[in-house]
Amino acid sequence: MDEVKIGSGFIQGILTKIIAKAVAKKLGVNLNLNFNDPITVKFDGEQAIVHLNANAKLSKEDLGKLVKDLV
Repeated sequence: MDEVKIGSGFIQGILTKIIAKAVAKKLGVNLNLNFNDPITVKFDGEQAIVHLNANAKLSKEDLGKLVKDLV
């Protein structure tokens, strides 16, 4: 199993923006992400396993919308 750790603040910043933009486009929810630990990606054959430890800041309205859409 191969493993990649992304600990660079610069790369994590880019990934933060990409993920936040994708969530906004897909779910209509604006959020601010901060990663607490390095992002770990493990490759096992045809699968990629991604481990994220992050905090997300969003408004109460967006949280309600997110919960409603996911439930």
